[in-house]
Amino acid sequence: MQVSPFGSTPAVVAFAVLCTSFALCAQQSDQSQPQKTTIPTQIDRIAGQEPSSRIQYVRLILTGSLHSPTDNPPPTPPPTLIAQCTQRPNGRSYFEVFANFGGATDLAFYPPWTRTSEDDLFPPSTEKVLLTMDFIGYTHVKPVRRQWEVPTQTPGQYRYNSPGSGSYNLEEISYYLRYLSALPTFRLTLGNNSVDFLTTPLLNEIRKEPLCRAAAL
Repeated sequence: MQVSPFGSTPAVVAFAVLCTSFALCAQQSDQSQPQKTTIPTQIDRIAGQEPSSRIQYVRLILTGSLHSPTDNPPPTPPPTLIAQCTQRPNGRSYFEVFANFGGATDLAFYPPWTRTSEDDLFPPSTEKVLLTMDFIGYTHVKPVRRQWEVPTQTPGQYRYNSPGSGSYNLEEISYYLRYLSALPTFRLTLGNNSVDFLTTPLLNEIRKEPLCRAAAL
C-alpha cells in the first residue's frame, strides 16, 4: 500500500476531507434552522435564517392573560405578543408586532409574499380588523383603535398593519414603543375579549437584539 507524503493513506485523507466538508455543511445548515430558547425573563426567543428568502429573523414572544366575559377555561396555549425583527439580504431591517388571544400553536416565522410567476400581480388579500390598544401604567391615556391584519399563513394571529396603500394606519408600530416605556401594560381588545401584556421584559430584550437595533429601535 502506498503511503501519502503527509503520513496518511489517500483513503484516510479523503475521509478527513469528507468529514471536514460534512461538518462545515452541517454547521451552515444549523445556522438556517430556527433556534428556540427561553430567556430568564420568561421571554421565548426564536431566531434563525429563513432558507428560501435568506432573511435573518428573531422573534421575541411574551405571554399575556386573557379577560373574557365567559366562564370558559383559559385558552391553551395562552395569548402571546410577538416582537419580530428581520434583516433582508439587501441589508434593510424591519420591526413588526403580532398578537393573538390564545390558542395559536404556530409561532414560526414566515417570509413576506413574493411573486412565483408572471400571473402573481398582487399579494393575497388579508382580513383586516380594528383592535383597541390601551396603554396603562401610572396613568391611563386615551385608547386608540388601529387596523391589524390576519396573515394568510397563520390565521390565528393578528399583525399590526403598517402604513401603506392597504392600511388605514398612519403610524408604524414602533411609534408606540415610547408609550410602553412609561405605560408598560399593553391591552388589546377585540369584541368582548381583551388581553393584557406586561411589556417591560419584552422591551428590555428588544433593546438587546442587534437585529432590532438595526431597525432603529
